[in-house]
Amino acid sequence: MVLDQFSGVWNSLLSMLDSIPEDSIAVTVYGLGTLIILWCWTNIARRIPAPVGAISWIIVFAILVTPTVSEGPNASIAPATFGLIFGVLTKEYPLVWSNLAAILFVIALGLLIGYLWTRYTAPKKTSPL
Repeated sequence: MVLDQFSGVWNSLLSMLDSIPEDSIAVTVYGLGTLIILWCWTNIARRIPAPVGAISWIIVFAILVTPTVSEGPNASIAPATFGLIFGVLTKEYPLVWSNLAAILFVIALGLLIGYLWTRYTAPKKTSPL
């Protein structure tokens, strides 16, 4: 009896999931997973000394969020890390270098923004007269 009730609930859940397009499910899972990972890494980075923790957060962000330069039907939601791994496995070195360059660009941009933000929020020194 209980098994029949669970199978009815399971069938209705699966029929509901079949009505949702696969692309929106993939983007939602990728986006929420990235947010959860970055939130968890924020809690870890707070316990690491300030510059190293912030730099590690920027690196994790770049690895997870940098879009790929690959072509294909699913390339729009894939991070550059997957393009990098795919390029290494297939020995397509232009693909490796282009994805690695994109990741390094995001890291450099994050480091520059972080530097400018710390300069902006640093307490101003006043000179005694």
